[in-house]
Amino acid sequence: MIDAQEDRLIEALTKVDAHGDVARAHAQDPMTAVLRQKAIQADLMRWDDSRGHYVLTGTGRNRISARRRAPGVVVRFKKRDDRLDGPPHRAAD
Repeated sequence: MIDAQEDRLIEALTKVDAHGDVARAHAQDPMTAVLRQKAIQADLMRWDDSRGHYVLTGTGRNRISARRRAPGVVVRFKKRDDRLDGPPHRAAD
């Protein structure tokens, strides 16, 4: 049951990313309102006044990408010394 709810939430977040809202603006479905409220409370999306629609937060984007990975996938984290994209970190004075 929880997995089905998570799937609905992920589907709703992908709609937010594509269209700016969980469903069409005139949709009056109670489930739509619940999904929208859950996503806002979990800081997965927020209203952007300048754009006039909902946008995903970093947490929401991470939630979508984590769901696409297969279970048990090992993700490698790089140490600061292993990074090649910038200058080395200096120690604080």
